[in-house]
Amino acid sequence: MHTDKMKTDHQMKDIDIIRSVLEGNLDDYEFVIRRYNRFMYRIVRGLTRDHDEALDIVQEAHIQAFKKLSSFIGPEGFSTWLASITRNIALMRLRKSRRIDYTSEENMFEDSNDDSKQVSQFDEIDQLQTRASLEGLINLLPSKYRLVFILRAIECMSISQTASLLELDKNLVKTRYHRAKSMLKVNVAKLLEQQNITLYEFAGENCDKVTHGVLKAIKQLNKHTGGSI
Repeated sequence: MHTDKMKTDHQMKDIDIIRSVLEGNLDDYEFVIRRYNRFMYRIVRGLTRDHDEALDIVQEAHIQAFKKLSSFIGPEGFSTWLASITRNIALMRLRKSRRIDYTSEENMFEDSNDDSKQVSQFDEIDQLQTRASLEGLINLLPSKYRLVFILRAIECMSISQTASLLELDKNLVKTRYHRAKSMLKVNVAKLLEQQNITLYEFAGENCDKVTHGVLKAIKQLNKHTGGSI
């Protein structure tokens, strides 16, 4: 499979790109990076409010995924596989920095009395016209609600997909999504449609920065391993 041919087809299946990369065409991994940068970034922003940290985590997740690429079974489910790696790295980073205290995934999402303090930060808003305003509101959500909201409302994942990714019960996903919408007190989905706004966009300079960083890292890694992924 030739890289030049792949570059003319943006609809190339994940598994075909993966096979090409495993055959030694490392440049083709750029398709994976650019295809999933925004998806991974949104997952990380569901766990951390820090943009720069999110960039670092996305880059690290891409590199770790590359290292484990040969273990992907496929042919379907690559996005879920990649999302799981991304989420786990983000959780590990937060745990090491002592910003969360948990012994399992579910503990991180346990309801607590602290939510009332977060809820009080939301006031009724008549009009929201900017991406920054919308993202600012969502960022105020506690992470257990924010991540579910981002996956459901912004990434448009189904209840089943969200539950599977977060290893949560479907009813719990429904509850948290409903609670998040209640806390926001605005119909974000309707605003996005009316005003043609895309939240947590990941393109241009940010996408290029992560893409170039990952490609550089995997090529160095490939040299050290003698071309064996």
